[in-house]
Amino acid sequence: MKPRQLDPEFLTPYESPDGHPCASVSHYHSDLALLNYLLQDLRSLARRAAKGEIELGQYHPLTWEVHGLRRRTVVCDPVRLVEPGDVLMVGFLGNRRQTPAASELDETELDVIAEFRSYPGIVSYSSVELVDHQWANLVIHTAADDREDWRHSEVHIEAAEDLAPRVYHDVRIHNGCVPGGPTGPETVVIRTTKYWDYDSPVQWHATREFPGGAAETVGSPWTDLAE
Repeated sequence: MKPRQLDPEFLTPYESPDGHPCASVSHYHSDLALLNYLLQDLRSLARRAAKGEIELGQYHPLTWEVHGLRRRTVVCDPVRLVEPGDVLMVGFLGNRRQTPAASELDETELDVIAEFRSYPGIVSYSSVELVDHQWANLVIHTAADDREDWRHSEVHIEAAEDLAPRVYHDVRIHNGCVPGGPTGPETVVIRTTKYWDYDSPVQWHATREFPGGAAETVGSPWTDLAE
């Protein structure tokens, strides 16, 4: 039986709700840094491909390790990857439980990657392993409809509704954009963040919006940007 869910709370840009540390605004500095780190991986691969050092095959996973921690990037649309123009992004960060179910989620992720061929608006998918078997993911796509279509796929629904509550203590999902394109000079801008706290007696869900967007700056976790 699925746990009962409360209606989502709506948080202000600088509000840290009591009892739900997963939604503390203190996460923004590290989350933005991780998403931009994944974006730099993508840009590095694009530069190497332009020099002829590697080939970015469509839907072909590229995997490597840095200091014993795994990374993976799947380029779905090599042409759109290097074109100028704003793109959208989804960033996923979760606090995994240390249980056997985590391996089941890893297998489901491979199914999700295999499904990308059915969603041509997805430009790339990147993931990086963190300490304690945690991961962060970054999806680059071209239109808001891409995200909605992908969310309603059977594999994604299974991962979000069935596996996630068993595998994670909590998750944060950032939605936003990369101005100028994935291989341009700009950084990730977060416009909306959604939170799920699966350890609450009643499953807790919240949404936070940044009317002007939130982006990393020197000396501050984030700053509002003008529309």
